[in-house]
Amino acid sequence: MLVTMKEMLQDAASRGYGIAAPGVNDMQTINAALKAASELKAPIILDCVEMNDLEAVADLTRFFSARYPDVTTALNLDHGHSFEMCARAIRAGFTSVMIDASKLPFEENVSLTAEVVKMAHACGVSVEAELGRVGSAQNYAQDRTSPHTDPNEAVEFVKRTDVDCLAVAVGTAHGLYEGETPELNFVRLAELRKVVPVPLVLHGGSSTGDDKLAQAVKTGIAKINLFSDLSSAGTEAIKALLASGKTTSLGFLPLSMVYNAGVTAYEKMIAHYIKVFGSAGALA
Repeated sequence: MLVTMKEMLQDAASRGYGIAAPGVNDMQTINAALKAASELKAPIILDCVEMNDLEAVADLTRFFSARYPDVTTALNLDHGHSFEMCARAIRAGFTSVMIDASKLPFEENVSLTAEVVKMAHACGVSVEAELGRVGSAQNYAQDRTSPHTDPNEAVEFVKRTDVDCLAVAVGTAHGLYEGETPELNFVRLAELRKVVPVPLVLHGGSSTGDDKLAQAVKTGIAKINLFSDLSSAGTEAIKALLASGKTTSLGFLPLSMVYNAGVTAYEKMIAHYIKVFGSAGALA
């Protein structure tokens, strides 16, 4: 069942679990995400960045959503950077969009986000925005000092934009950490959860650590974005298959077999995080 993020995240926030939001880009990753969610009776949010074929991803999501009618899911544009890109996603059939104007000054972020919200809500689509800076894991030594989301600004931001959920900066970063250990500011997260009236989102879930992510959910995070860990698991599985020297009677490995090895590992990693976030069984 394809719905908006708003209703999904409100349930997660009220019941204290987190929803996995894997990055998807094609038929195989969409199917794998929904399959994992179906087997664990968990809701799931499919995130798709703007560099992908949004129309194709929307069509495929509708197809596979019908194949897994037991799974409550949303299709969300991840890190949309313009009004026009959000409009394109809405036209394609995305049920939610993220407008990421977090690199702009506060007032400009408010202005752009409010315009996207006005458009999206008129179309029955929910909106995610970001306040604060979630940097790069590869540059974490410097980005760890980036300002975390200010609770007072967050309250004002939500009030002035009417956004449905808010991605906050509390110490994570995008990508895989290289020689660094992410430090989450749980005190700040608890402050944000106490005063912000909409569900909170955590970007940069990959390689943050299961214990920290589980604690983040308990402290108030309702959606956790994942991509690098999933892609890394898939890539390593493909490398292992190729290195094994395995072949078929044809004398080679069909491309589908190679790709399926990666997708299977991607699916298993999603299932792992669904359990970590406490959403397994949420649809039972």
